[in-house]
Amino acid sequence: MSVFRLDNILSTCEKIWYFFKVNILFLIFNLPLLLFLLFVGISQVRTYLPFFMLCSIPFIPAMSAVFFCMNRILHRYDTGALKDFITGYLYCIKEKFIASSIYLFIVLIFWTNIEFFAIYFFPLLILFGLLFLLMLLSMPNICLLTSRYKMSVVDILKGAIMLTITKPLITLSNFVIFTFALMLFEIKAGTFILFISSIYGFLIIFMNQNIFKSLDAKASEQESF
Repeated sequence: MSVFRLDNILSTCEKIWYFFKVNILFLIFNLPLLLFLLFVGISQVRTYLPFFMLCSIPFIPAMSAVFFCMNRILHRYDTGALKDFITGYLYCIKEKFIASSIYLFIVLIFWTNIEFFAIYFFPLLILFGLLFLLMLLSMPNICLLTSRYKMSVVDILKGAIMLTITKPLITLSNFVIFTFALMLFEIKAGTFILFISSIYGFLIIFMNQNIFKSLDAKASEQESF
């Protein structure tokens, strides 16, 4: 059968190796966050939340690079994990880091308000809880936009939030993919730690292809005027 042909086997092995290398690069570029989790621990995140946020600043640029790589391999024009990752990471890198810093600062403010109003005023607790959830759900869209489009920081954040609100099915699917990735990690952490970000990135890119097509069409319309 053709599925057992040598070229198909080699192609599959190359893709697995590509996924592995992209994931390793993602971990390397998130070294501050990894060191925090290793030496401080996830149980201490709430205690050292500002420091955790500071260590998390490289996360969005690194995940954006993963999305860039997964988009390339999905459309079969990948040129090598290292080259693709670095290209994706450096693409609009200034905007990525500024957007990541502002995003995490907003998340920190919302969480601080949640803890404050949980004691003093419950209705505002609900409001800031919803805003906090909205920001968390917007994170994949920030990575998607910065992985493909050259935009201002304000447009990145505004566009990510608008996509989260106006595309509820896509938002739900992104959340399901994140939950699925966590389940895989819980089932066999030793294996999936080697591929977790690549698997998550590939599924997100695959599920958001229609979003890309829609945004590309709008961009083409604007350029024609």
